[in-house]
Amino acid sequence: MQKISLFLLLLFSLVGFTQQSDFKNIDFKRADYIAKRVKVKRLYNLNELTFKLTQNLDTDVEKIRAIYVWICTNIANDFGLYAQNERRRNRYKNDSIKLQNWNSKFKTKLFKKLLKRKKTICTGYAYLFTEMCNIINIESKMVNGFGRTSTVDFSKLTMPNHTWNIVKLNNKWYVCDPTWSTGISFPEEGRFQFDFNDGYFLTEPTLFLKNHYPLETQFSLLGHDTPTFLDFTEMPLFYGDAYKYLKKHQLPLKMYHQIKKDSIVTFQYQLKKNIALEKLKFVIFSGNNERYIKPIKSTLENNTLTLKHRFKTKGFYDFHLYIDDKIIATYVYEVKK
Repeated sequence: MQKISLFLLLLFSLVGFTQQSDFKNIDFKRADYIAKRVKVKRLYNLNELTFKLTQNLDTDVEKIRAIYVWICTNIANDFGLYAQNERRRNRYKNDSIKLQNWNSKFKTKLFKKLLKRKKTICTGYAYLFTEMCNIINIESKMVNGFGRTSTVDFSKLTMPNHTWNIVKLNNKWYVCDPTWSTGISFPEEGRFQFDFNDGYFLTEPTLFLKNHYPLETQFSLLGHDTPTFLDFTEMPLFYGDAYKYLKKHQLPLKMYHQIKKDSIVTFQYQLKKNIALEKLKFVIFSGNNERYIKPIKSTLENNTLTLKHRFKTKGFYDFHLYIDDKIIATYVYEVKK
């Protein structure tokens, strides 16, 4: 077992940083068009569905793109199922036999609902993507780990809470998350809204790791540059829209900071494409007070965005970056004299 783990570590450390930009010369319009035209009521014949999606596409990356987009625009997220699983797992976390029995029972329930009603949670999305890739002889794996959102409390999280995929193209491995590409759940209203997010498809691994930490660190695709789990929990909080705009995040490295009054803080990002600087803004929350402000300095060169802000008064601040009125990232600053 140790030899196998060592082999996997070597394999993934040799892959290097891979991302969607490796395929910038590929036009995904045809793959996306096919994915949006193919309709099935149930998933009882994955071979036939996969064939319909991929038969008229030439490259492997176009084929997995069609599969990915189809999954993300046809399989609804079932938050109720997710919540039920979380409650049972927490209830049985100290009883391995009951937990194992529940996991077995839940797996049957999960895949029955996926195949019959096209509704699932992250495990079902990752399973479906891997199975459909395997049908066309493209290697894909499910990755279990920790997904970070604004509602996750790592001090109380005792087990992995998310599953995503890696996929092999041209002898390189890439990361993707069909669950988080699919849309938005509204638990209080009991509904789900499809809203495809292209940013989680073949994402640059250092950015992907901002809110995805694998149980087996070789699946980060970062090799020896993989941060520790503690480092992961201390990173800034990034939201789904960040993956539509950002290619990489460079500064600041952590979410929580203690600084002195009148300190100037630098924020730096590499964008997927240039944006108008007037579309940027900072939103600061302090107590019940909310302020919209502009950076004291903004520069954009070669798709590298650099922003600066001066904290003039002491206090405790939630500091948010917005682009096009969409929240990108959150930082917290305690400003002292």
